[in-house]
Parts: sequence; C-alpha cells; structure tokens
Amino acid sequence: MICDHCGNFIPDGSSVCPQCGKALASRSRESGAAARRQGRPDRQREGRLGSYMPTENPSPTTSAAYAPPRRTGSEGMRPLSMNTGMQPRQLGARPANRERQIKRRSGHRLMINWAMLWTVLLAVTLVAAIGIFVFLRFTDPGQLILARMGRDANANAMWKYGQELLDQGYLDRSVAAFEKAYELEPEREDIYDRLFQLADAYEAAGRMSDAEATYVKLYTDIAPEDSEVYRQVMRLMESQGRQMELSNLLKLAYEKTGDSYFKRERDQLLPSMPTASKEAGPIKYEQDIQLLSAEEYDIYYILSDEGELPEDGTLYTEPIHLGEGSHVVRAVAVSSDLISDEMRIQYSISLPRPAAPYASLAPGVYEKRQRIWLKLIQTEDQELLEQKRLRTDQEEEILKKLNDITIYYTLDSQTPTSNSPIYTGEPFLLPLGPSTVKAVAVNGFGKVSNVMERTYDIKKPFKLYFSESDNFNDFVIMVTDLDAFIRKFGTPISQQEIEDDNMDGDCLLLSYSWGEARFFMTDKGYVIYAFETNSPNVVGPEKTKIGISETDVTSLFRDMEMEHNQDGSRSLYFDRQNRKYAMMYHLSAFSDRIDYSYVRQDSLVVTLSYFLENSRVVKMGIHTSLNNQWGT
Repeated sequence: MICDHCGNFIPDGSSVCPQCGKALASRSRESGAAARRQGRPDRQREGRLGSYMPTENPSPTTSAAYAPPRRTGSEGMRPLSMNTGMQPRQLGARPANRERQIKRRSGHRLMINWAMLWTVLLAVTLVAAIGIFVFLRFTDPGQLILARMGRDANANAMWKYGQELLDQGYLDRSVAAFEKAYELEPEREDIYDRLFQLADAYEAAGRMSDAEATYVKLYTDIAPEDSEVYRQVMRLMESQGRQMELSNLLKLAYEKTGDSYFKRERDQLLPSMPTASKEAGPIKYEQDIQLLSAEEYDIYYILSDEGELPEDGTLYTEPIHLGEGSHVVRAVAVSSDLISDEMRIQYSISLPRPAAPYASLAPGVYEKRQRIWLKLIQTEDQELLEQKRLRTDQEEEILKKLNDITIYYTLDSQTPTSNSPIYTGEPFLLPLGPSTVKAVAVNGFGKVSNVMERTYDIKKPFKLYFSESDNFNDFVIMVTDLDAFIRKFGTPISQQEIEDDNMDGDCLLLSYSWGEARFFMTDKGYVIYAFETNSPNVVGPEKTKIGISETDVTSLFRDMEMEHNQDGSRSLYFDRQNRKYAMMYHLSAFSDRIDYSYVRQDSLVVTLSYFLENSRVVKMGIHTSLNNQWGT
C-alpha cells in the first residue's frame, strides 16, 4: 500500500509509515485505480468482468477472468465492445488521477538518505583524488605542474621548467632547475644537448667559469671529437685574454678532432718553434749548436729530458758546445705569455779514435837486446781533412786535434794509462828476459785507441824477483814467534794489544828505540808479521842496510829499466803470472819509497820496503797484509 503522507510504499497491515513515521488511517480494501496502485486486484473490475457472459458465438479464448489487452501510446484506451455491456473508458482519466497523486504528494516533505549520499560523495572524491595523483605522478604535463609548484619532479620536467624560467629571464632559478635535472639523471641519451642548455644558462647568469667547466666536461667525457664544444671554450678564453691556455686548447682540439681549423688558429697565435743549426742524428765531431727564432723572440733551452720549459730553462745567448756523448736539446720561443711548441733534438756525438800505435819490431825471441820504435798510422778522417784545400775554422780545429796524438806505453805487461811513460819518438831498449810491450794512442779529443800488445823474450840472464827466500838475518817474517824475537832484540820499551786492519785476529805491538815489531795470534802463539827499523845494525835481505843508495837497492832484484811515470813513480817489474811486482814511489822532492811484493800461497801479501831521502835508505821494513790485488 502507499502512505497518504509521503507517498512511499509500505507493507500491508502497517499502522505507522516506516518512512515518515505518521499514523495511517484504517480503511477498507480499495478498488479501482487505488487498488491497482497498491498492487491489489481491482474488485470493481473483477466484478464487471465476472458478470460478463457472452450470449452468442463466444470466442474460444473467452473466460470469466479474461481481460482485453491494453493499448498505450497516443491511441489511449480503446473502448470495449458494446457487447460487453461496459462503458468505454475515457481518455485522459488516468493522467488526471496521476495529477491528483502528485498534488497530494507535493504537500509533504521529501526524506533524503544521507548515508547513501555521503557514500556516493566519498567515492567520487576518492576517484577524483586517484585520478589527480595518477595525472601528476605519471604524465609529463603533471610532472611539469609539480616542477612549477616547487615540488619534486622528474628530470624531463625540470629541464622543461628550467627552459621556461630561462626564457622568462629568471636566470638563477633556471640554473638551479637545470642543475637539479642534471643531478637527477646525469646519464641520458640527450645529455649532450641538456648540458649545452646548462652552459647557456650559466653564461646568461654571468657564471663563465661554470659554463666553461660544463663545456670541458662535454669534450672530456662525452663528445671529445665534436668541434663545436672546443669552439665554445675558445670563445670564452678569447674574451678573457687567456692566450696561453687557448693555445693548449687548440692543440688538444686538433689532436682529438683532426680539424685543420684548430691547427691554423694555433699557428697564427703562437710564436714559431725554434730551430737548430744542426740536424739531429749522429755527429762525428764536437759541435757548436745555434738556436734560431724566426720572429727573433727569446729562446729558453735545456740539455735534458727533465725539467719544464721555460721555467727550468736557460736563456739562449751564445752557441751551445756539445762534446762527445748523447745530448738532448729542448727549446721554446717566448713572446710575452705565449710559448711556442717545444723543439726537441737529440744528438749522438762520437769523437774519432786514433789508430793503435805500430811497433817496429816483430814479436818473438831474440838473443840480444833490441831497440824498438813505436809508429802512428793516419786515420781516414785525417787523410780526408788534409786533402781539402779549403777548410773551415772548425775543420782546422778538428784536424789539429786529430794530429795531436800522444803515445803511452809500458814494458811490464800493464795496460798503459795517462800516468804511464810517454813515448818521445826515440827508440828504447827491450829489457833482459821476457817482456810485454803495450801502447795506446790518445788524440786531441782525448779519445784512446785500441791497445797494441807485443811480446818479446831476450835470452840473457836477469836478476830474480823478491820472494819468500829473501829474509832479514835475525828473523823470518810469518815464522819467528814473540819469545824468540825478544831474546834476539831485547825487551821492548812498550808492549800493547792493538787492532790492525791489515791482519785478522788479536795483534800485539812492541816498540823499540830503533823502530817497532808487530805480532798476531796464531795456534802456536804470537808470530811476527811486520817489522820496521832505522838501525844500521839490522841486516835486511840481500845484505841491505841503512845508508845504501837507490841504485844499490834497485840492483838487488830485477829492474826492467822503464821510464818514470807522469807522477814520478816507476815500475821496476810486474809479473802477473808469478804474482810478483815492484814499484818505486815518488813521495816528495827529496823522498821516495821502493816496494817489492809477492803473494803467498795463503794469499797474504808480503812487502819489503826501503824509505829513501836524497836517494839514500833511511829506514827499511817488511810487513804482511790482507790487501791482495791479485786475488786468491
């Protein structure tokens, strides 16, 4: 049924409307239109239809409950057949009844389902919020809106927003947006173009150093072969007058891109590289090298691969003299703060060596003493220079040094040195017995020839070398013990333990008025190893004593009659095979010393020494040491 107050449907039998809460009037079952609205059968219609009975020719489908079909639309209700005995229904009767219902309901307040309303509103709001979130979060326009609002946005939005700010003249904010975009996504496919945007913004904001750093990053890490990046940095450097840095950049740009434009620009900017008067490579003689600057700028050079130019270089003022050896010459030309490319030339100077001397006597065995000459052989360099009719001053100097030859020689098989005797051009006699003549030639450049070596043997008797059989009368070196020595020479003035570098182990020094004696500890006790005296009562080997002459000493053993060395010393003999040698040393204008030495089987060296003043022996002695130039 329908409530008369609010017009809502209510259950049958209800006394109060559950919607509006008002009491319902009790009434009998309605018929007609009211009953049909409430979903009940129309009693009047049922009665009418129930009383209708066809009188003739009834339709097979007619029954007591039969109701003809309704018609809708503009036709309204078609009237029943006159045979039914019913009055036709009037058109417009139902709408009139509907208008009465609407008028009756309009007089009552409508009730709203607020729970449903709020639920719908909440759902709509939630859907709208999700849509807005998705739009801002996942679309490019949404991200750009967030960037404009100062919220976090992706790199693409920040690059676009930064460009908007740049176009509007907000330079600092534009730079900040670009920097943020680069920070968010430093590696992307279009980073080259994006960094150009950032550099443009830096320049517009007056931040030239940041703009240059951005361009440098481009050609260093991203596009090293792109010429445009280098040109941008060139433009900045030129505007700031940084000429030297610009030259270095041009060099780098040419190396990386191969663009000849950069090389031409650099050649026009920098001073020309210095040149040298002599080409690099091997050179036969000493040279004076000249350095030249095409623009006559200052030249700084350095003769080494180490050091920086021009800071560590020397200002060139005169030719550079190069002697024998390998030389590196580096130089730059300097104009104000511009420095040319570095010239680096390497020379290898090898001075000519003279030919080895030639001996006039063939090596061999001879029955009597022979005279020998040493001759020089002219080199090819000397011949070529001497054949030239016209020689430069430098060639004249070279020829002079090539012809300035000195011959050094020895007769005792030792290799000549600059201290050895100088051959004067006169012949010399070969010594008795075996001998080995060695000679070298040294030219004015100081170059030494190969060694000439000739072996001879004059079959005549000669005195022997000092050896183990030669001893003092009163003791034997390395044999006489301490007690036997004291019994012979008496109690010393003093006796003390010492350390001696010439011997190993414990040593003992005995001091006397006439000299001293030294002993070292062995398994058999102390044994003498050194002795020195100025006493005329002591007799040495071969009956030598204090006071004899130099000639008396040199006649005791072999003397090969060699000339004096350059320092005044003289070799008496030198026998490598038998490990025996003798030498006279020039100590001062009035004093000399003669040493005779041999090497024992245990590799200790025994040396007999005579000290001379004014060619007379004033002291003599013998000592043993570990100093063995022959080895073991």
